[in-house]
Amino acid sequence: ESGCTATYRGFESLSLHHFYSLLRINMKPNFQPKDIEKTIKDLTEEGLKIANLASQGHDWESVVTPLDQMEFELGQHTSVNSHLNSVMFNEEFNAEYEKTLPLITNFYSEVSTNKTLYEAYKNLRNTSLNEQQRHIVKESIESFKLSGVGLEGEQSDRFKAIKERLSLLSNQFSKNALKATNEWKKTLTEAELEGYGENELAKVKTKDGYEISLQVPVYMDVMTYAKNQTLREEVYKAYISRASEVGITSTEFDNKAIMDEILSLRQEMATILGFGNYADLSIEGKMVESTGQVIDFLNDLVDRSKTQAQQELDELQSFAGVELMPWDLMYYSEQLKEKKFGFKKSELTPYFPEKKVLSGLFSTIENLYGISLREIEEKTYHADVKVLEITNPDGLVGRIYLDVYAREDKRGGAWMADYQALVNENKPVAFVVCNLNSPTEGKPALFEFDEIVTLFHEFGHALHHVLTKVPYPSAAGIAGVPWDGVELPSQYMEFFCYEKEVVGLLSEHWQTGESLPDELYEKVIDSKNYQSAMQMLRQCEFSLWDLRTHMSSEDTYKVLEEVRSKTALIPIVGENRFLNTFGHIFSGGYAAGYFSYKWAEVLAADAYYYVQAQGGIGSDASRSFMHNILEIGGSLDYMQQYVEFRGKKPSISALLQSNGIDN
Repeated sequence: ESGCTATYRGFESLSLHHFYSLLRINMKPNFQPKDIEKTIKDLTEEGLKIANLASQGHDWESVVTPLDQMEFELGQHTSVNSHLNSVMFNEEFNAEYEKTLPLITNFYSEVSTNKTLYEAYKNLRNTSLNEQQRHIVKESIESFKLSGVGLEGEQSDRFKAIKERLSLLSNQFSKNALKATNEWKKTLTEAELEGYGENELAKVKTKDGYEISLQVPVYMDVMTYAKNQTLREEVYKAYISRASEVGITSTEFDNKAIMDEILSLRQEMATILGFGNYADLSIEGKMVESTGQVIDFLNDLVDRSKTQAQQELDELQSFAGVELMPWDLMYYSEQLKEKKFGFKKSELTPYFPEKKVLSGLFSTIENLYGISLREIEEKTYHADVKVLEITNPDGLVGRIYLDVYAREDKRGGAWMADYQALVNENKPVAFVVCNLNSPTEGKPALFEFDEIVTLFHEFGHALHHVLTKVPYPSAAGIAGVPWDGVELPSQYMEFFCYEKEVVGLLSEHWQTGESLPDELYEKVIDSKNYQSAMQMLRQCEFSLWDLRTHMSSEDTYKVLEEVRSKTALIPIVGENRFLNTFGHIFSGGYAAGYFSYKWAEVLAADAYYYVQAQGGIGSDASRSFMHNILEIGGSLDYMQQYVEFRGKKPSISALLQSNGIDN
């Protein structure tokens, strides 16, 4: 589930001076509810005044510019509170955070349903506008429609109430998932962790022995290396049943009722707007033409992948020599991978210490786009956070706040979120958050190769935001980009992890200083698409379930069962409740849009192979990607910009090639 981007506002607020005060007091908020409430009310009152004034305007400067400025200022407030609640969660802060959700949701509802403002935007179509402005006005008019501007009376009131309720439910879902993850721990002896290497043991070492948890880096190690099948089963069931009624620990954080209500409210929203279901509503704002088109695309991928996936599973089953259960898959997959390709995953990690990985990442970005990244000293909300300054020959471009390590008070997964866009003299600022391995006693943080891919992915999102040349906040960077295209820059960046020159920049043995040996590098490349068809089926399963559950009134687990009848190769266990922590869908922006990962991967693979054919890193084609995709953001038609860069529309064959799926 890693690699998402928070490209929408979280409908919450915290004044900027509060943000800096939090940084100074090391993220220990000590403020009164009335102070926050007053700040938000002031922002709301001022914002509505601006919106009403803009609605009387007759040109770009009087209609859009004041709203853009309001969005810029309000965006600074909203992004900070959401970010802090995700990376430094505590009950006191969350209680204040939740109070802001209805206020800001209502504010955005008032603006997006302002009929006079809507008419002002429509009138702009007849004025003198540049190409970017015309596109922004066109998309804004569509956004007004999807926000309920045409609703009246009870329907309008109900629509606003639904949006307010959804903002609260989304936060509660995320909070429950975090608490359910944190509540499970288990103390073990070294003998019980047979199969672990030195690096894996170091992650879970405590004063009294060893302690495992459900934090992703720890969980993945258990599933991959622990020889004890009973232990793997216990940990797997604890992980897969989090936040559910069958959780093997507490069930107080059960998310099912929240999920059901979210799905019901989304359907009601769609019905109010005249759509048959929420999937149709979601698709309306994306590049794709219809839900049918997407389902056909996903089913085609399933058909093309299933035979190879079955062969991959048969090979694994034969190798394991036992009936495979879900908690066996990663363990035996790793064992088979070692046998087939002649190396262990743990052999790679000593070559990828954090400092060298970041240095190599920065060098790769510099070579791709002609910019420079350097870490600067600045106090932030946590000692783990690195502040990166991006410059080009003309001066400062923007900043990235990088928060890398897994922590108990931090939401799982990896994401990028924007703090501010490019406006006047203000430079873009982004947050990049991961949950990767952290330093241990006597050792730097040593990253697994998959973690490096995640890091490249999130920096692709951040560069999309920071390198923008668009001066309009509503379309600068990641803003205004169709959801099924937003993963293009991130997935494009992943490809470069595997280039030999780049691996040379990333690798340096933390003890000997040696780069990754050529022989080991070749084995990594040979194993790149190991079990890729099985992975393709799994991603298609998620995407098909997501669409179909937003097209159906059936229980979401019943929908999953129906989808799995066509995509799954092995059954799931009764305790499986992974949907109860599927944050992308229930507390992120991917509802009826999870297919965007595969859809954008088609573009990313096609783009990468084209750039390679034209000279690769640093080539004119590489710079063209920056100019036509990254710098343009959501200010022009996204597919047109892709064609401008590539010369034609992408082909699914590039996706199949990149995954090693032979048709």
